[in-house]
Amino acid sequence: MFGWLGLFIVQAVLASGGPSRLHKYFGTASLILFLLIMASGVTLSVANFLQDLPQPIEARLDSIFFLQLWTFVLIPLFYWLGYRERRRAPQEHMRYMLLLTFFLVEAAASRITFLPGLVDDATFIYAQYIYLDLMLIPLFIYDWKQLGRISPATLIGCGILLFYQFTAMVMWDNEQWLKVADALDRWLGAYWPL
Repeated sequence: MFGWLGLFIVQAVLASGGPSRLHKYFGTASLILFLLIMASGVTLSVANFLQDLPQPIEARLDSIFFLQLWTFVLIPLFYWLGYRERRRAPQEHMRYMLLLTFFLVEAAASRITFLPGLVDDATFIYAQYIYLDLMLIPLFIYDWKQLGRISPATLIGCGILLFYQFTAMVMWDNEQWLKVADALDRWLGAYWPL
């Protein structure tokens, strides 16, 4: 994911100079990195989820696994939305790629424990999303200054992110999800090589 962040910065610099062959080349190469991120993400997430650990650590990993399941859906969705708009609407393409990158840094942002609320288990999920959503304010300001309105890609992408965050907050340490996670743990454990 660090490689993706580096690629995103390089692509943004290249795109600022207008369309270029190098930007298109790196865009095509991003598919390989994207597939590697997905494969490693799924492998690591499931392996961590299947670890037999004492409570409450296992319950915390089960809640984190719920977030990771969302990433298996949202990362490809944002990549597809961005890829789809690359020729037709380059400005929308850039916004979707920004939102994809924003989504990928969520795990890193949750480890910034000096921020208030991120150490306390009771407030962690709420504090994390407040800090992350504050980072989206410049995108709205940029849209307003450049377009005089909020871009459809910004609205759609942020709508998807807010829906994800809402479900994550509802399901965090949710008893029903923890029961489903236990059943999923038993089922996956029968098929997943440890």
